[in-house]
Amino acid sequence: MKRLWPTLLLVVICIGGFWYASSKDFFKEKKDEPKQVFTVKKEDVAGFSMQNGDSAIELQQKDNVWTMTKPSPIPLNDFSAESWIDSFNLTTKDKTVEDNPSDLAKYGLDKPSQKFTVTMKDGSSKVISVGDPVPIPGFFYALASGSGEVFRLSEQQVTSLNKQQLDFMEKSPIHTNYDQVTSLSVDWKGVKWTLTKTEADKKSYDANWKIGDRELKGADASNVLDKAIYLATDQLVKAASTVKMDAPELRIEVKETDSGKETVTVYTGKSDGDNVWIAKQGGEWAYAIPAASMQELSDMGTKTPDQTAK
Repeated sequence: MKRLWPTLLLVVICIGGFWYASSKDFFKEKKDEPKQVFTVKKEDVAGFSMQNGDSAIELQQKDNVWTMTKPSPIPLNDFSAESWIDSFNLTTKDKTVEDNPSDLAKYGLDKPSQKFTVTMKDGSSKVISVGDPVPIPGFFYALASGSGEVFRLSEQQVTSLNKQQLDFMEKSPIHTNYDQVTSLSVDWKGVKWTLTKTEADKKSYDANWKIGDRELKGADASNVLDKAIYLATDQLVKAASTVKMDAPELRIEVKETDSGKETVTVYTGKSDGDNVWIAKQGGEWAYAIPAASMQELSDMGTKTPDQTAK
């Protein structure tokens, strides 16, 4: 038995060592912790661009106002530009592939298929270049300016950066301050009606309204207003000057009151196949709205709330 003690002691030591190593994850493959590629402050950004093959989109900021300079100017959604910068800041390296490789071509990074560039007000820039897909599905090889490290970038993050022109565009032709609206008039192909607020001192949802002689509660009136305000296009806008608005089939008039001052905004429209091109009188842009959506708005003024809900 005494001869076995050294062997038993060695077994105990080995078991204890194995347990300790396991508890410290010594036997697990170490994975790179995701790290942000860049972090930029929105107030320091002068512009950004995305290049995908031969196509490019570029936005610039001046006096806190964003404009699209490439491929062409369009009306921008107020939050789209800043949302893209958020996505840029959230971009992370999934895993380091190689530090300072001598041959970028094997990763498709000698001539990147995609580039995402943020230009700062001090003239500097931060660039994420995207190369070939990684053999593991769902990832691309990528490279950041100022670093020789090739890393993996998830396809999901590439998609969040690779936006289209339409993604930045304001898609609704009608803009109002909801609680300042006192009336909405619609004339679509000869069918006319006017929604009028009868309690001017109340907010839209709490006030009583009328369409002709028919009284509406605030909730029902809000449904009508929503249908007008949320008319939206899925196409790029056109310059209003290029759309013929002679003999328009649509006229929408919105009256708003702010501190006793009334403003009237008029929109006109003309059918074009399955769409209606709508433009604000004196406005710069025309929007292609599905004719079916326009018909739904028109119907809301001629049907009772119960009929509209069906």
